[in-house]
Amino acid sequence: MPRLTLPLLAASFLCLSTVRAGSPEEVIAEMEKIQKESATRTASLGLCLIPVDGKPSDAFGYNTNTSLIPASTMKAITTATANEILGDDFRFKTEVQIAGVLGEDGLFKGDVIIRGGGDPTLGSSDITSTFAKWQAAMREAGIKSVEGSIVGDATIFGNKLISDSWHWNDIGNYYGAGACGLTFHQNLYYCSFKTPKVGGKAPFVGTDPKVPGVEFINEMRVGSSGSGDQGYIYGAPYGKVVYLRGTVPAGSGSFTIKGSLPDPAFFCARAFTKHLNNNGIEVSGEPTTIRLLTHAGKSVTARKVIHTQESETLASIMYLTNMKSNNLRAECIHRMVGLENRKKGTIKDASAATEDYWAAKGVDMLGFYMDDGCGLSRANLVTPRQMAEILYHAAQGENFQTFYKTLPVSGQSGTLRSMGKGTSSSGRIVAKSGTIGRVRNYAGYVNARSGKRYAFSIFFTNYSGDLGTIKSQIVRVWNKMVAL
Repeated sequence: MPRLTLPLLAASFLCLSTVRAGSPEEVIAEMEKIQKESATRTASLGLCLIPVDGKPSDAFGYNTNTSLIPASTMKAITTATANEILGDDFRFKTEVQIAGVLGEDGLFKGDVIIRGGGDPTLGSSDITSTFAKWQAAMREAGIKSVEGSIVGDATIFGNKLISDSWHWNDIGNYYGAGACGLTFHQNLYYCSFKTPKVGGKAPFVGTDPKVPGVEFINEMRVGSSGSGDQGYIYGAPYGKVVYLRGTVPAGSGSFTIKGSLPDPAFFCARAFTKHLNNNGIEVSGEPTTIRLLTHAGKSVTARKVIHTQESETLASIMYLTNMKSNNLRAECIHRMVGLENRKKGTIKDASAATEDYWAAKGVDMLGFYMDDGCGLSRANLVTPRQMAEILYHAAQGENFQTFYKTLPVSGQSGTLRSMGKGTSSSGRIVAKSGTIGRVRNYAGYVNARSGKRYAFSIFFTNYSGDLGTIKSQIVRVWNKMVAL
């Protein structure tokens, strides 16, 4: 029998005939009813609510202590943690550095290093304006030409870009872009195809921007009109071969999908080299990275900073992270938590810092496992109670409103724009969604009609029904929650 949890009650079951409307028992009864329905009979369901003006011991729910896959609700934990450890006014910093000797004629004998600071927004919208700032800093330093190389330095997060548990059919696509210390252009590129005939091969047009040194093997086919983007890019970090598979829809003449750059730091160094050569500062050496130099037994020392570029505030970056469920931003934020708290920007250190932080707040972290910051990994595990307690404690923090405003609102914004629309829960659920194969979750806050606010999480893992049915089941629970 599924576990039913109510505080200070000895009963382990509910008599549905005596359930009072607008009570915790009614919410739990709805979950028990859904568990028996065909779409979710074999699924693992979980729910936990905690009144924000109460205590963690006031928690109630259903299967509250079962470890379940959080999917992108993990971003709520990542951003809530960063909001407290880094602060909402934190800014990522990228440095332009030089290592060498500058002659009176403006010839710089040495290397120009782009030292990444983990900024997920660097060059995200306008590469040219970013490069123009760096070039202006070089000119101000007196550099007219470079006898050396442009070097990308991504060491702040180490060389491991992604979690070991990410799936092969994710990591080559834009949403599977890893957290590079020198993230650039959102670590993505565009692949274009022609779509001449349904069932035939979709000719590969090319990429924008160019990704030199990578071989693209095209196996993409043309699907029926209206079939949508069913194309996948298979490639690994630092890889030299990429496979294009799946289908793109007929009817448009051409179609574009997005991939993840295999080596963002090298891409940045190469693109900046090209920019300088085309705009009056000749660079004689080939672009490279600290990773490649280290592999070759070389190093760059005695650096001097000539320019520092700051990102927008963490508050601004978190907004898109949660509102649009941006994996790359979540991963970079997560790594920075590790760097700030444990002096290392690895996944392992970031996850340990996160777990330690909430454990120190009194959250029982038994059964919690964090293998990334964005929730793409199916190895992640969180109990409904852990999620709700973390959100409860976040609501007590001085920067809570910053975090709260990043979360989508049911029926109104972000990934919840259509969820619950036209129901009693519309506008009253403020939460992060989480979706991967056969997993649908939400975690955030419910503003009940009584005026009370609850931190909550609701997890549906390994369901067998269609997504429309699952979403309607969740909204049924939401409607009971807002009646509390």
